[in-house]
Amino acid sequence: MTQAVNDERLSLHYVSVEDLNAALRVFRRLPLELLGFLILLPIVGFGLSWLSAALAPPYGLYIFGEGLVTWGLLLMCALLFGLLWWRGRQVGRLLNDPAILASPVMSLLSVPGVVAERAQALGMEWSGFYGPLRPCRKSVNVEGR
Repeated sequence: MTQAVNDERLSLHYVSVEDLNAALRVFRRLPLELLGFLILLPIVGFGLSWLSAALAPPYGLYIFGEGLVTWGLLLMCALLFGLLWWRGRQVGRLLNDPAILASPVMSLLSVPGVVAERAQALGMEWSGFYGPLRPCRKSVNVEGR
C-alpha cells in the first residue's frame, strides 16, 4: 500500500494542494500586472516624447534612426514578454508540467485546465477564478444512497 502511495508521489503529475493554490495565486495576479502595463504604457510614451523634445528641440532625440518613444515602446514590449515568460515558468514549476515549462508564454492559457485536472485527482475542486481550492462535494442520489 505504501509503495503505491510513494509511486503516485513520484509521478510526474503529482502536485500538492499548496502548490496548486500557489499556482492559482500566480495566475490570478497576472491580470493585475497586465493592467499595470496597460496603464504604464501611455505614461511611458508621453514621458519619453517630452524627454526627447526636451533633449533635442524641435524634432526630438533619434537613436539609430528611431525616436526615443519607439525605443521605449520596444523596451516595454520586451518587458511584457519577459513578465509573461517568467510567470509561465513559475506556474510550470509549481504544477510540475513539462508542457508549460517548454513554452511558458503560450501555455498560460492552459493553466486553468491543468489546475482543475490536478485538483480533481486530489479530490479538490476549484471554486472559481478568485476562490481557492476546496474539497469536492459528493453528489447525493435521488434514492439517498
